[in-house]
Amino acid sequence: MRIALLIALLLSSLSAYSEPLAPFAAEFRIYVNKLPTPVKADLVLEPAGKPDYYHMLLKAKSFLLTNKEESYFYWNDCQPRTDRYVHEFDGFGQHRYHHMQFQWDPPRVHNESEDDAASMDIADDTLDELTILLRGRCVFATGDKEYTVTSAYGDDLRTHHFVVIDREKIDTPLGKVDTLVVENRRTGDSKKKRRTLFWVAPDLDYMVVKAKHIESTFLKAEMIMIDYHGPTLEERAAAAEDQAKKTRPGAE
Repeated sequence: MRIALLIALLLSSLSAYSEPLAPFAAEFRIYVNKLPTPVKADLVLEPAGKPDYYHMLLKAKSFLLTNKEESYFYWNDCQPRTDRYVHEFDGFGQHRYHHMQFQWDPPRVHNESEDDAASMDIADDTLDELTILLRGRCVFATGDKEYTVTSAYGDDLRTHHFVVIDREKIDTPLGKVDTLVVENRRTGDSKKKRRTLFWVAPDLDYMVVKAKHIESTFLKAEMIMIDYHGPTLEERAAAAEDQAKKTRPGAE
């Protein structure tokens, strides 16, 4: 009986997080060594005109530079599958970019940059650099504390190992929220002190509400949410309860 109950709860959790993604828009302020900078970043998730098809945009901008990443992807069975990914940087007299098109039969990615154009074979579960954290949405919801994912960026394949290292309640525009502190451990990183941390909120579908990159003892950058537009905590909780009712044994 207990095993059957655990299976039912697990299926309920997976079903809830296989639901369509909730759109949102959030604004972040960038800090360097705890000092505020003029750089702000916008993170947007929105439907992109086809069933289970989404657009995610992360754009940082100041009077000195613009850095934009965006991904168009399908969401199916709690797994993002990239259609195309763009990274563009303009600043300090430079324009750098990667325009990447993903194909899946067979799995390959085609990249065009300011230097050249090339294609490479990829594994069937390869993601782009922007959607790799979305994979944790269902992994962490089941209670697992870590997962490994491969991303394609330019002509490189990168391995990321995400590990929950702590829990922390932090202030956000929605009030205090409980978060998981997740570290991205990159395979083969030559700098031992380099770390990247993400604070993801389970009550906000595991979205990032804060991020921190430690390049060295003397250089640390943080991205902290200062504004949010999307479903509230109460609306998300009500939607999760409605979904749980639908998936309970005996529900019509």
